[in-house]
Amino acid sequence: MKVRTIVLMLLGVLGAYVALLLHPDPLFAHEVRYENVVLHSPQAFPPQALDVARRAHERLVRSPFFSAQDRYDVYLCDTQALFSLLALKPGAGGVAQIYFSGNTFLRPSRIDRDRLIGPLGREVPGERTLTYYVAHELTHTMLARSIGRVAYHGLTTWQQEGYADYVAKEAFDFEGNRAAFRAGARELDPLQSGLYLRYHLLVAEALDRQGLSPEVLLAGPSDAAPIEARLAAPPE
Repeated sequence: MKVRTIVLMLLGVLGAYVALLLHPDPLFAHEVRYENVVLHSPQAFPPQALDVARRAHERLVRSPFFSAQDRYDVYLCDTQALFSLLALKPGAGGVAQIYFSGNTFLRPSRIDRDRLIGPLGREVPGERTLTYYVAHELTHTMLARSIGRVAYHGLTTWQQEGYADYVAKEAFDFEGNRAAFRAGARELDPLQSGLYLRYHLLVAEALDRQGLSPEVLLAGPSDAAPIEARLAAPPE
């Protein structure tokens, strides 16, 4: 009897947690919307939040997988504890729950400065702005909804993450990053946290240099080796 009670309690907790992932709105009292990109926060938004939503929308809408009829929800956590509860990846910048509702959860941020706060409590510098993180995670949701979650799951990591980076970045120095790739630079080494930049380069090579469409590139799992070989070849 005790075992049965414990099992029922655990199932109840699990059910409540899944319900929270599907419907986290009670913990996020405020929202800002631009078109169909909706930001949620436990705290009142500064005026700059609308610009974040607008810029993210502008990046997403360029993708053929974007749907004007869909709704893209991003929940901006105001504490590390809340993010850890909802994302289960405390060190990540954000998580898209593509196998549930597609809700995206981001770690604490400085919305007024368009910056995410990293695990060490400092703003993430450089081109990876808060707008970038919003667009990156929503690209995962957008792609999974468009091609189907099973098909999305079958894609390789370089396709999933490279395309999300490709959509989310405001600008990308292809030649500079290709030169760094050829030189074996640390910032493009997946073993040194360089996977996003490396995978973005692969996707940019396939889409912008080879002329593939996103639909063809992401039609199924693909080996990165031929693309890496072209990138590694000496310039003509």
